[in-house]
Amino acid sequence: MQSFRIDRQSGYGRINVTPELWLRDEEGKEHRFQGDMFETARPGHEVAVISRPGSGKPLAFANFTTGVVHDGDALTISTSVGSTIISTLGLSVLLALPGALVWAALLDTIGLGDQALTATGFQVYAIVLIGCVYVGLRIWSKSYGKRTKALRDEIDRLLASEIASATRT
Repeated sequence: MQSFRIDRQSGYGRINVTPELWLRDEEGKEHRFQGDMFETARPGHEVAVISRPGSGKPLAFANFTTGVVHDGDALTISTSVGSTIISTLGLSVLLALPGALVWAALLDTIGLGDQALTATGFQVYAIVLIGCVYVGLRIWSKSYGKRTKALRDEIDRLLASEIASATRT
């Protein structure tokens, strides 16, 4: 996205530009796509957009003329250990207060309710909370990685078949 700043007195203002792409499918229906991944599209280029079936949100964009394939935002989420640790800390802070109420209720059911709000109780709670959130995020990130890899393989297969059919005609 490009932006320029313009105001009345100085002659400067702000204009935001977002690349837009209009494509017509086999049935003649037009589809509008918008986003930075479509910057490389020019009139006359052979292009393809792979979109999510339910929402129509673009997952990948291929420009056959330039030979470039861009992955959409859904395929570029970082699942590294560092990202997971940062996400764990953020999510733990969000869950801390509601989790503390659940923690106190659980300890109360086993007869340790008076220990829940002590310094030791909070330390154990923090370790359990952060550990559970980290494990949950690691499991999610591994399954996300597998889903993303399968989706990228499917996109590559679709694009390869599109290239093959284009060269046959």
